[in-house]
Amino acid sequence: EERDCFSEKLFGCFDDMLICCWGCWCPSCLFGYNASKLDGKNGIQMCCIHYCLAQSSLCWIPQYFQRQKLRQRYGLKEDKAHSDLPASFCHSSCALCQEAREMKSR
Repeated sequence: EERDCFSEKLFGCFDDMLICCWGCWCPSCLFGYNASKLDGKNGIQMCCIHYCLAQSSLCWIPQYFQRQKLRQRYGLKEDKAHSDLPASFCHSSCALCQEAREMKSR
């Protein structure tokens, strides 16, 4: 059953300054942390994959799929104004912070 959209705002990065700093200065590490919390993946390995893909601006691809998994896990419907593809591609650090705050709040 699908519920509401994310309870955390996409551009609410300053709602948690620790996550905000992590997403701003080391988004690959935050991606790895989120992946380990979401489905038990190896956080260091996911961090390295994200970092390598970031060198060619492709890090949004695994972010998009992790975001989809987060939606499935919590039964969240997609917000038409901030859908997953543009959030992952255009606002990747904000999306990572939103996902971390969402998991933390649950």
